[in-house]
Amino acid sequence: MGARNPDRIPLRMRRSRHESVAAMLAARWDVISNCEKCGLMMRVDLAMIARVSGPATSLWNRKARCRRIGCLGFVVFQARAPGMSCHEALSADDRDMIP
Repeated sequence: MGARNPDRIPLRMRRSRHESVAAMLAARWDVISNCEKCGLMMRVDLAMIARVSGPATSLWNRKARCRRIGCLGFVVFQARAPGMSCHEALSADDRDMIP
């Protein structure tokens, strides 16, 4: 039997090995932010977040203010791991963490 298709593994199942920004950066994840109010989508610079907030920073289950001038909305972080065809929200229950 071969390996599972990476596109069929839910993103939340990868959380235990890719919790930090440094781990996402090392694994070459593509992360974007999507504003719930105005719809602005931007690519997230993981290297800058690691420098400013520290490499152990986690984007899972986090929201941040929208960067568009005048927008009071919040962005949801979405990621695409290598082999995945589309971005999925970085949200998962703590119960999904596999030790």
